[in-house]
Amino acid sequence: MTNNKLTTRELVELSLFSALIALSIQFFRIPVGPQFIHFGNALVVVATLIYGVRKGALVATIGLGVFDLLNGYASVVWITILEALVVILVVHFVYEAMPKCRERLVIVGFAAALTKIVLNLFKYTLIGMLGNLTLGASLNLALVKIVGTFGSSLATVIAVPILYPIFKKISETIRK
Repeated sequence: MTNNKLTTRELVELSLFSALIALSIQFFRIPVGPQFIHFGNALVVVATLIYGVRKGALVATIGLGVFDLLNGYASVVWITILEALVVILVVHFVYEAMPKCRERLVIVGFAAALTKIVLNLFKYTLIGMLGNLTLGASLNLALVKIVGTFGSSLATVIAVPILYPIFKKISETIRK
């Protein structure tokens, strides 16, 4: 049997990273249509790479959940968390499958970004179809609604290779 309990130090570190996700979305966002560009998704990827799937999922759930709850998105917090969990799984599988190379972080960031775009496209197309729109109209609606997702996805591709080494070094220093 393994010990699944978190130490106080781990709880503090994970809590701080969750707060970083929530605060980065709160204070560093650019409104674009009905959505906004932010670095929250990039930080979810970084948390997954540093802490692993389970702890990364915990950090993402708390960070994104707190932001949604405090900013009027309580009705969709479950969708945000579900999307983040899918992205975390994709990041994990892509990262583990890739050989160690310089481009690895860029490819992982790209995989996370593409996953988020596909998930949002699917989500908004489904919502349109449930609202009695045709598939074509639903797809058009989805494309209009995910403009911010494209920006956040670009931010993820750029930020992950930059932020991961920085936060990895900080995390290693804290653990000493």
